[in-house]
Amino acid sequence: MKDKHGFLLGEETVKIVIAVICIVFLVFLLVSIYFSVSGNQQSKEAEASLKNILVPEIERINVGGETRINGTIIPNPSGWYIFRFIEGDKKPNLCSGENCVCICQNIWINIFDRQIKACDNKGTCNVFSNLKKFDKIKIEKSGTFIAIQKINEFIYISKK
Repeated sequence: MKDKHGFLLGEETVKIVIAVICIVFLVFLLVSIYFSVSGNQQSKEAEASLKNILVPEIERINVGGETRINGTIIPNPSGWYIFRFIEGDKKPNLCSGENCVCICQNIWINIFDRQIKACDNKGTCNVFSNLKKFDKIKIEKSGTFIAIQKINEFIYISKK
């Protein structure tokens, strides 16, 4: 006579394993959807910050306007960065081969030009021919103050 208790234990184990795999898959799917939606929102915020704040301020300084004493605040998207791509750098396609400033997510391990691809895919860029080199600037949760200066016909951007 066979022991039926051992056989039932095997069936229950298989059911539990399948249930855990399904739950993990559903969690992965929900997290993917969340980050897709929030990433789109941050891309819109980046474009708004660039087009409505940074570009007009650089253009104002470019035509002879004075640097603001308190700097200019870039409010969002928090956790993203302001990058520059100038002569000698590989550039995102959004820059059309020109010097440009971009707002996009930072890639921690930048191999195979992943930072450039991140700026192309979800970031936003604007061309400025007289842009000079500056370090990437993180946009903080409370906003980041930056200073924009024109020195010898070149635009310099720095964290305030």
